[in-house]
Amino acid sequence: MNTLNSTHRDVAAAPQDRRSARRPGHGAGGAFRTVVAGVAALLCAAPAAAAVEVVGVDGALAANVLAYLSLDEEACDAPRWRIEQQYRAAPGRIREALQAFGHYEPRIVPELTFPEDCWHVVFTIDAGEPILIRGFDVQLTGEAASDESFAAVSSQSALRSGAILSHAAYERLKRGWSDLARERGYPDARFIANRIDVYPEQHVADIVLQFDSGARYAFGRTEFRQDVLTDRLAQSYVPFKAGEPYDGRRLTELYVALADSGYFRNIDVRPLEADPATRTIPVEIALTAGARRQISYGVGFSTDTGPRLRFGRNNRLFNDRGHQFGVNAQLSPVVSEVTANYRLPLGRRSEWINLDAGLERDDTDTAESNRLELGASRVLDRPSDWTRSVSLTLRIEDFTVADQVGRSRLLMPGVDWTRILTDNLLRPRHGSKMSLQVRGGHDDLGSDTTFVQTVAQGKWIWSLPRRGARLIVRGQVGATAKQSFEELPASVRFFAGGDKSVRGYEFESLGPVDENGEVIGGSRLATGSFEFEKPLHERWSLALFVDSGNAFEGSRLDAKTGAGLGGRWQSPLGPIRIDVAHPFNDPTDSWRLHISLGPDL
Repeated sequence: MNTLNSTHRDVAAAPQDRRSARRPGHGAGGAFRTVVAGVAALLCAAPAAAAVEVVGVDGALAANVLAYLSLDEEACDAPRWRIEQQYRAAPGRIREALQAFGHYEPRIVPELTFPEDCWHVVFTIDAGEPILIRGFDVQLTGEAASDESFAAVSSQSALRSGAILSHAAYERLKRGWSDLARERGYPDARFIANRIDVYPEQHVADIVLQFDSGARYAFGRTEFRQDVLTDRLAQSYVPFKAGEPYDGRRLTELYVALADSGYFRNIDVRPLEADPATRTIPVEIALTAGARRQISYGVGFSTDTGPRLRFGRNNRLFNDRGHQFGVNAQLSPVVSEVTANYRLPLGRRSEWINLDAGLERDDTDTAESNRLELGASRVLDRPSDWTRSVSLTLRIEDFTVADQVGRSRLLMPGVDWTRILTDNLLRPRHGSKMSLQVRGGHDDLGSDTTFVQTVAQGKWIWSLPRRGARLIVRGQVGATAKQSFEELPASVRFFAGGDKSVRGYEFESLGPVDENGEVIGGSRLATGSFEFEKPLHERWSLALFVDSGNAFEGSRLDAKTGAGLGGRWQSPLGPIRIDVAHPFNDPTDSWRLHISLGPDL
């Protein structure tokens, strides 16, 4: 009988069709020769000889054998005595690698040769009959026995009576229980017994694994070491209360919230030593202030707005109550604006007041407008990942749309909900962004006209199984109930066309027209897009897309459609998109170039 408590290495590998595995020699000289051999192979169309070859096993077995061998790390020009030394030690390492998968009686036939170009080793392996699990005594005691997280780890294990012995599965189960005990607050957890008794002559093994978790501890006191924010505001970032069951994931959530706030340069969140008397785990948080002032500037370009310059100056820590103040400006031929924002947290991190003021000028092919805007909004992050904003905005706008010229004053209450879910902010494989906005005005409550407007939009990204390809779908719908359409300024009318709408058409060039054929915008909007993106390189990908939709009046949508292809380059700031689109409903029947930069969501 063999009794084993040691950890075995295991390296998973994709199944192979052939019955052999090869790995070339490495090292300084070997790396150079590998490159030369690769070039020669391309030129001569002849495969380069491998230094180490494993025959008779494949898939995970072959991969683990190669992982255990150190012979394959020797260069072709290594001294002969060193190759022979590693060669003599190789059968023992191979047996150890096979034992990790339950094969204790393999037959190994090695063969070493020294051709002129490079030494060559072939290991012919008969893995033999595997060891099967006979006795299976696996017990989980303590409060973790009723913890669903532990049950999930146990159910995923491949260990069971009658299965082939896998030391890797055994170690994964042990590690899974130990890691969960640390993460979920079981500081007294321990293994009462953990061993594998192997009987090679009978080709069976008995597993004994007994784990006592003890009691689950709760969160104790939370200690802050910081002089950045008021104690009340700092405490508002803590997503748990003393007495709640301990969960290490909540500490990660706390760290992310503190990092996203922009207030801190250094953040240290750590659990302190558990207190057996109270069965609690205290938490200590150490914070140092980040840079108060942040200046940003940049140059950009998109076909919607043309070249643009940006400048921003923000004070991210105006005082210890977390107030922030910023001024931002953008200059471009189409959209130019200057905005100021003052942000006040309302005693907790998930709720704040925004005070905004701004001047904006828009000059598109269909409309011109100059507007002054003053507004206040109350923003609340919901536990369901939705952010809700309730706002009141005063907008004074001079506008020209076709032959309609006017000045409008709107006092608009509004509410909007936004949710962004993503696995990666710069390059999401899966994610979504959804928003719903409702706003309006009334001529008895400070506005020149009465209207109610609703806009809903969404964007979804799915990664397909084949080599990282993505499917991107977006849509937008809007509707306005109005007293008089002519009194609505350009900023609350709907237009379509452009980089983020219907590609193939100029920015905001689509919509209902007047008797002279000039676009005047609509009270309704519906657009959609389907895009397939295929990676070509680490940073490059190719996209095929179809966009369709329009702004319209009444119930009849005269959809305009554009389609084309584009390239994507993943820059450090997000993807740069270069698209060429064909407008199928444009009488000029011309192609249009679209260039844009920014995150996918």
